[in-house]
Amino acid sequence: MACLTVLDGSLKGQRFTLTLPLTRIGRREGNDWVVQDGSISGTHCEIEKSDDGFLIRDLGSTNGTKINNVTIKEKALSRNDIILLGEVPMMIEGDDVPQLEKAESAAVPRTTIIIQPKRTLETPKEFSKKTNSNKLWVAVIVALVLVIAYLLVQMFTGAGS
Repeated sequence: MACLTVLDGSLKGQRFTLTLPLTRIGRREGNDWVVQDGSISGTHCEIEKSDDGFLIRDLGSTNGTKINNVTIKEKALSRNDIILLGEVPMMIEGDDVPQLEKAESAAVPRTTIIIQPKRTLETPKEFSKKTNSNKLWVAVIVALVLVIAYLLVQMFTGAGS
């Protein structure tokens, strides 16, 4: 028996069995499956059951209907298709849902990587080699201490004679 199972979000795990010839899904009361989520329209889509399988039709929803990450208006469903109604992901399962013979190429987002040649970077001043200016200051301070010590010794020894 075909069923839809919510895969993620606050409704995760909710399951609806597709037994009617035509099933309407939406947020508004009066649909066959009322899905309380703000991203789903009042009457979002319908799934039609036939001898060949299941056909999903978007009914002009605000946030759209996607099958395997591709926006659709109408599409035949295959077993394990991921259906995205607004922001609610669900999967169609069941032995009476046809399975694809040949895998379709799903719309896969692609990332472009740009490789640039290696550049020589300048070292920031904060990390550059220090100069010997610190050693110069140490030498000046030592010289001043020696001069002051000499003057103190002269002052105390000169006062005693």
